[in-house]
Amino acid sequence: MATKVLKAETARTDVVKRLHMAQGHLKAVEKMIEQGSYCMDVINQNHGVIEALKKINQLILEGYLGECAWDAMHSKDAAKRKKAIAELVQLYSKK
Repeated sequence: MATKVLKAETARTDVVKRLHMAQGHLKAVEKMIEQGSYCMDVINQNHGVIEALKKINQLILEGYLGECAWDAMHSKDAAKRKKAIAELVQLYSKK
């Protein structure tokens, strides 16, 4: 299922915006480390990076489920349906 990530332009724009935010948080962490900032402040800033990446994954997964997986599940091609299910199982088996 080599389909474009996030077909909808608004979804792509939102993900890119959030990627820039995550990069900003990560740059802040780097600067804090270089400056010898207080450990708990660094950890709090790291949480911003983690949460931004979680939200990005959520948006991408919503796009996949709403577009790619939806198309596969409504396909007459059984192999296509099985592949979509296998991709989701593999994704959630990584945890």
